[in-house]
Amino acid sequence: MNLNQRRKESSTHKLGDSITGDADPEKASPRSLMGRALNRMTRYSEILKILIRYGFSDLVRKVDIDVYRRLRGVARKSRGGPGARQIRRNWSRPERMRRALEELGPAFVKVGQLLSHRPDILPPDWIREFEKLRSMVPPVGAHDIIRVVEAELGSPPEEIFAEFNPIPIASASIAQVHRGKLLLPQPPGDSSSSGKAASTSPSTDFPDGMPLEIEVAVKIQRPGIRRIIETDLSILRDIVRIAEKRIPALAIFHPLEAVRELERAMISELDFRNEADNLELFRRNFSDDENITAPQPFRDYSGIRVLTMSYLDGIHVGDTEALDEKGYDRRLIARRGAEAVLSQVFEHRFFHSDPHGDNILILPDETIAFLDFGQMGSILPSQRAFLADLLSALIRSDAVRAVRAILNWSGYRSPDVTRRLIMDMEHIIEHYLSRPFGRLQIGEMVSAMVDLIRRYDIEIPSNFYLLSKALSTIEDIATSLDPGFDFIRASRPFAKRMIRKELNPDRIADQIAGVSGDAFRFIRDLPGETRDLMNMIKSGRLKLEFELKDMARIDSTLKRVITRLSAAIMLAAMIMASSILVQSLIPPLFFGVPVIGILGFLISGILSFVLLIDLWRHR
Repeated sequence: MNLNQRRKESSTHKLGDSITGDADPEKASPRSLMGRALNRMTRYSEILKILIRYGFSDLVRKVDIDVYRRLRGVARKSRGGPGARQIRRNWSRPERMRRALEELGPAFVKVGQLLSHRPDILPPDWIREFEKLRSMVPPVGAHDIIRVVEAELGSPPEEIFAEFNPIPIASASIAQVHRGKLLLPQPPGDSSSSGKAASTSPSTDFPDGMPLEIEVAVKIQRPGIRRIIETDLSILRDIVRIAEKRIPALAIFHPLEAVRELERAMISELDFRNEADNLELFRRNFSDDENITAPQPFRDYSGIRVLTMSYLDGIHVGDTEALDEKGYDRRLIARRGAEAVLSQVFEHRFFHSDPHGDNILILPDETIAFLDFGQMGSILPSQRAFLADLLSALIRSDAVRAVRAILNWSGYRSPDVTRRLIMDMEHIIEHYLSRPFGRLQIGEMVSAMVDLIRRYDIEIPSNFYLLSKALSTIEDIATSLDPGFDFIRASRPFAKRMIRKELNPDRIADQIAGVSGDAFRFIRDLPGETRDLMNMIKSGRLKLEFELKDMARIDSTLKRVITRLSAAIMLAAMIMASSILVQSLIPPLFFGVPVIGILGFLISGILSFVLLIDLWRHR
């Protein structure tokens, strides 16, 4: 019986069925929904407590003053305890946030990892700290992992794999990886044992050929991680929404949009079918290059939460001692690795977003193998011309064209800013491109350009930062293998080929034809559109709409000011009236003082105290 039949006959689980912690929200009972709401409130309080404990009470106070009051005791303890003082003294603010993210759990660890690719949001010292969020987390027990496999594939691992090791070889925030073996059908007459199966059919009956044993790595999602991530992301979205309203300086970074982008990336990464797509596309792009490879996914042994792929046994590219012991040519590895990433960027326009040392293996014959395809970067067709213009400008040391390319990519327009930006870009080009080969580092130059873009509050697509991160990371790896490696010289042929492709006469002709068609339609429709506009003006149906931002905040502030002013006027009137009544000696008297005057002063005193408290609370 093959795997597909077992899936159909499985009465307990079907592909994509949820397990404990991953139940379908639409099928949840009212009691379950109430429990989730209570868990969300508890989790929200827990998140803020952890932030306070790591010295971020100022952030919590700005974000949620009501919760801060309830947790005031925790805040005082975090500020005054000897442990808290030692934390603030020994750890920098970025390091404290990293440790807080680690304690908050897998979802926040993943958010930190994704933010480490965004220099437009975080400063360099925070990015360096968040890059350390790659440490392994404790693995999930074998029983829970077996339940995930059975839920996704319809059978337990021992019925699907010839061998399956329940002890993981790696454990990360979202998933862990186990080794195993598959028996795949081998075509008749093919006795090859190279490990490259001609077919990935799931049948375990082998009538035509002998079975082919394949070593595999099985990536299995941590149980309940989707619900945890969705809950934490919804809480993070609420916190950011409040922070954006209460901290105006955050508005320029558009934090809510950034959180939504992170949410899309994380939800996409939770579906392992996307990673299988990425693996297949990468292998197809490099099918003609025997020096570059990636694990082969086995679709019929994979699902939303399980990804089975060929196991690659090699040496991590950062382990230079092991490479030297094997006698590998480090210069050749540096060149091949750099050219592989450059080919991904400039030729395939589909690139590994984080090619750090743990994601690159060196196989025999200096073959480069890339791992972990959960997050990939891509360059959209509309962005190719802009990237080609930028590369062409940098190669020619043309600051004007470089700035024009960046502004075209971002859609930013401001003549005054453009002039100043060109001058700053000239300084960057002169500083970095005037260096002799061997001393120029593209990572430094890209970092300087990113700082320049941030300084002018220019928004460009996030894939630009993924691109710059990928290039600077592979440059660091290449120079660690070969200190004399010149990344700029290696990248020039790829950049020139991309520029030539973008400037190909056929492509230009197609673009001219498209623009000509748009121009023709615009001219054709212009008289009618103008006539409609004039008719609307004549009939008085033309409306102009204005949008005033932050009107809710202005309205709230005005109401609060009016209320306080009214209270102050009433209070002043009561004090004056009480003074007159005291002088009038109207009975009844208390020690010769009118009781009604005493009551007036007493009420005035209470109202004054209440008004002072309100002013202090909203200071």
